[in-house]
Amino acid sequence: MMKPIRIAVIDPHPMFRQGVIRTIARSDGLSLVGEGTTAADARRLASEKRPDLFVLDIAISGGREVVAEMARRGIKCVVLTALDDVLSVSNTLAAGANGYILKGVSGLELIGALKAVQSGQPYITAELAVRLLVGGSLVPKREAKVLAGLSYREQQLLDHITKGYTNQEIAERLGLSVGTTKFYLTQLFKKMRVRNRLQAVIAARNQLL
Repeated sequence: MMKPIRIAVIDPHPMFRQGVIRTIARSDGLSLVGEGTTAADARRLASEKRPDLFVLDIAISGGREVVAEMARRGIKCVVLTALDDVLSVSNTLAAGANGYILKGVSGLELIGALKAVQSGQPYITAELAVRLLVGGSLVPKREAKVLAGLSYREQQLLDHITKGYTNQEIAERLGLSVGTTKFYLTQLFKKMRVRNRLQAVIAARNQLL
């Protein structure tokens, strides 16, 4: 059995923080190891508990600095915040955040995002990815055209990655081995002319290639 993902939650709002904690507690494969409200709490938990991943609101004082510090320490960070301006998103991703999600996300998407990030895939709320795409920050602009030419299997894979499923979850849902799933995803990315899941999601959501 795989070890659960060890998560620490940093958010200044008690009611919201407890909601995130309840979502984690109900989820298989996730384990809460600590919570806090400040950058100092994050640093303390990083030293004492060594979580695999932080769920952190960068609206806290020094939030972006914490993200950068955790990146240097090899601890992943998924930002969960109400800050939705392109500058905040771009700067936070540049600082080393592995995911950027807006508050108001469903529990299911949050869980999927956490698992995706832990498996090594970046994750960003689709509407934010659209804004970054328009600004040219993530992928180069290309001529618009409807996604076409994908096989039924490739369409299935694309649908699953846009929902945030990990390779293991996709394999289980489609009755494939993890190795075969990775191979198919590699072929899908080549066909879509993208480098990774994030760019594939952006392209799919915008119907752009």
